[in-house]
Amino acid sequence: MSDTPPPADLAVRLGQLRTEIDAIDEEVHRLLVARSAIIDELIKVKRTDVTGAAFRPAREAEMMRRLVARHRGILPIVALEHMWREILSTFTYLQAHYEVHLDGGRDPVAMRDLARFYCGFTVPAHMLPGPEEVIEAVAASVSDLGIIRLSQPSWVGAWWNRLGGEGPRVITRLPYIDMPGRVADLPALIVSNPISEPVAPEVDILACSGVGDRDPARALADAGIELLARHDEGPRAEFLIAIPAAQDRTTVPAAFAAAGVEVRSPRVVGGYPAPIRLPAGPPGRVD
Repeated sequence: MSDTPPPADLAVRLGQLRTEIDAIDEEVHRLLVARSAIIDELIKVKRTDVTGAAFRPAREAEMMRRLVARHRGILPIVALEHMWREILSTFTYLQAHYEVHLDGGRDPVAMRDLARFYCGFTVPAHMLPGPEEVIEAVAASVSDLGIIRLSQPSWVGAWWNRLGGEGPRVITRLPYIDMPGRVADLPALIVSNPISEPVAPEVDILACSGVGDRDPARALADAGIELLARHDEGPRAEFLIAIPAAQDRTTVPAAFAAAGVEVRSPRVVGGYPAPIRLPAGPPGRVD
């Protein structure tokens, strides 16, 4: 005897499930409308419509961590991340109009995919020839963002030397949820002008100059420091590194020295929240 319900019972159950889905969709929409009303009040209270104050990398990182911690089921976590990013980017845009400038010097298609994944489809995006043009566009704006890929051809030079001080600086690293095989996985940095309510980053980005032709990546890694980029020009080399904010900065020249490279005092050019690192497994599923 078959356990399959009669066709009439299946049709009834399907109708019930679709009704439940419709009710959930309506509730999601109602909550988004309610969120927009709160954002409208937030604009009036904080006046973020006239400043570049809407960017909150630390707060967004905490939201993403809570999202990952509570997520269950078959919905891929990166799909949920994209939905959340669309919401965050759009509501940030409502608080303070901003645009995104993209480093299109290499693989502009992957760069545009990355920008749309993290910044959504509401925010205007502009493809520029390279990192220096991105930094220049951000510097000339009030609240725009720039996305610069980490891997660059040698002719680009040490583009990060234009960061820091009162100008644009690194505020976020992409991808934020780091896991094997994910979509929108182009390693990149987001830069912006200084935000009005900064929170100390968990990871500092430092620029430093040195002399020596050896590769310091292994020695830096042994000291808990990541080499993000390097540019050589004659005997001189320019480095971009990432170091935990709580770590003693004196470990930087010591780690370079262990690799046979002498560097001058590092200069801060930004920082970012520590990425979420997930193991390999089903496509984004968290159980």
